[in-house]
Amino acid sequence: MTASIEMEPVVTAEEQDRLRAGVWNLLGTLLAAAPSRELLDMLSRIEDPADGVKDAIGEAWLTLRMAAQRAQPEALAAEYQDVFIGLGGGEVTPYASWYLTGSLMERPLVELRQELKQLGVEREEGVSEPEDHAGMVCQIMALVLADPEYDFPRQQEFFQRHIEPWLGRLFKDLQEAPSASFYRAVGVLGEEFLRLEQHYYSMLG
Repeated sequence: MTASIEMEPVVTAEEQDRLRAGVWNLLGTLLAAAPSRELLDMLSRIEDPADGVKDAIGEAWLTLRMAAQRAQPEALAAEYQDVFIGLGGGEVTPYASWYLTGSLMERPLVELRQELKQLGVEREEGVSEPEDHAGMVCQIMALVLADPEYDFPRQQEFFQRHIEPWLGRLFKDLQEAPSASFYRAVGVLGEEFLRLEQHYYSMLG
């Protein structure tokens, strides 16, 4: 009688970067605008962990799944408006400059723009948001992970300069924003994922 041993699939560094980039891109999409019905449907189908183990990040994904299952696009558009925009300002101001200096359009934005020049990233026509908007910063991090010219030290530098000093506070603020319901779950996922990224860069750095 022969025993068969199932080997765990080996995840390459490139595949790991691709998966992480996908999460950064998702966070960026959710922070940039209220999600579409198609995106909500996708999030509603997030699967339970295959091994049945629910760690903090697994619980965060399931929290987002439940929030997506309850959400309606029209209500979410109003929630996004209240949380991030408001009449005279939202409950959360999603800009690096605001979190790091207390004002908008400050030094963190200038430094990020210099980095974007090196990346060859240009702001799309019709986009009025400054580049240090949380949604854009997350999407840029996804681009950094997908760019073969950005090796680990450059990824680490981008993360530690433009994300680590402030984005965790934004995710905590989302969880406490009075109008947040779906976006409270986004804050939970963002906080847990950011914790994993901090561990990854500190462990390998």
